[in-house]
Amino acid sequence: MPPLDSPRTGSESPRTDFEAVFHATASPLLILGTDLVIHDANRAYAAATFREREELTGLHIFEAFPDNPHDPEADGVLNLSASLRRVLAGEGVDTMKVQKYDVPFRDSPDGFREKYWSPVNSPVLDADGQVTGLLHQVEDVTGLHEELSGVENAYQQADTPTARTHTAFAQRRYALHLVQTADDARRRDELRREVAQLREALRSRATIDQAIGIIQAERRCGPEDAFQLLVNVSQRTNMKVRSVAAALVSLAETAPPGPLLPGEPR
Repeated sequence: MPPLDSPRTGSESPRTDFEAVFHATASPLLILGTDLVIHDANRAYAAATFREREELTGLHIFEAFPDNPHDPEADGVLNLSASLRRVLAGEGVDTMKVQKYDVPFRDSPDGFREKYWSPVNSPVLDADGQVTGLLHQVEDVTGLHEELSGVENAYQQADTPTARTHTAFAQRRYALHLVQTADDARRRDELRREVAQLREALRSRATIDQAIGIIQAERRCGPEDAFQLLVNVSQRTNMKVRSVAAALVSLAETAPPGPLLPGEPR
C-alpha cells in the first residue's frame, strides 16, 4: 500500500504511513467490510480479545466473536448487529452503551472470558459519501465494571454490623472511580479524535487507490510509478496528494476520452 501523503513540500506535512498508525494506536480497532467480514485488526484489538490478527482477518465478525453459549442472557451479537446496521444505513457514528460481550478464551473452563466493552462504530465513506466499510472501536471496561460492582455490593451491606467499614470502603472506591472516570473520558476523547483521523485516512486511501488505477491504465505502469507520478504533480502544484487524486478521479468521470494528466502522454 503506498503512503497516503506526499513528502514535505513547502508547508506540507511529512509523508504519513496510516497503516502503521492503525497498528500502533492504543485504541482497539477493527476494519469491517459492508458484509461484516473483518478486513483488518490492529495489535491493540488482537491483544484485547486474546486473538492473532491473522486469525481474525477474513472471518465474519460474528463467526469470530459469537455469543457465549453458556450465558442464557447473552445479547452481544444482537446489540452489535443492530448498531452496525444503523451505521450501514447511513445514520452516522453509533456509540453503544457499555456491553457485556464475552470473548473466546482457550484457557477458560467454558471456553469464554467475561468482558465488558464500550463500543463505537463508525462509517468509512468514499468520495461520494457512500458507506464502503466500517470502523469498529472498543474500549475494555471490564476492570471498571468489576470495581463499580464492588462499590454497589458494599453499599448493599449497609444494614449489617460492619456497615461503617463497608460504607467507608465504598466511599473511598467511589472517589477513586470519579477520578478514573474523568481520566477515561479524556482518554476516550483523544481516541475518538485519533479514530476520526484514521477514518479520513481510509477515505483518502480509497481515492488515491482509484487515482493510481486510472494512471496505471493510462500510462501502462506499475502502482509505485503511478503513485510517484501523483507525488510529482503534488509537488509541482503544491497540493496534497489526496487532493490531486480526488481531482483526477473527478476528471475521469466527466472528461472526454484522452489523456487526463497535463503534459503526460497517453
